[in-house]
Amino acid sequence: MNDADDFYLQVAYALSGCQLVEQELKLYISEALEYVKKSVGHRLPFKMSGQDYEDASLERLIDGFRKLSDNDPLIADLRKFKAERNFLSHRGIAHCLDPMGDLGDMSSTELMPRLRAVQTEAERLRLLIHDEGASFKGYLYFGMFPE
Repeated sequence: MNDADDFYLQVAYALSGCQLVEQELKLYISEALEYVKKSVGHRLPFKMSGQDYEDASLERLIDGFRKLSDNDPLIADLRKFKAERNFLSHRGIAHCLDPMGDLGDMSSTELMPRLRAVQTEAERLRLLIHDEGASFKGYLYFGMFPE
């Protein structure tokens, strides 16, 4: 594999990690809204659902997550991740489309460590979002437990 192929592969890995974070946010939001709906019951109409976030941007997903979680450090990490993801996806894709480097001032060598860091951070965030949902998923699927 040559350096160009490795770069394209790293861009793909980084972007797929970003997609997994988005998917985990969608799942968290969907399940949290379903839990709210189940908790409210027939006492109050509640028509929000995960479908409201089906085509949402990462920024909107983070905002939805922020409204359904008190984990401020994770929310801050997600915002930093979004900024890095936006930078790298735009730079990485531009570099893939313009391998001569006419569109940007960063080389693939300079981008590689950041691409790998995004991959690692995406996996860490995905697991943290998943773990955050554990705080209510038992109630969602099995009902309220006596204290």
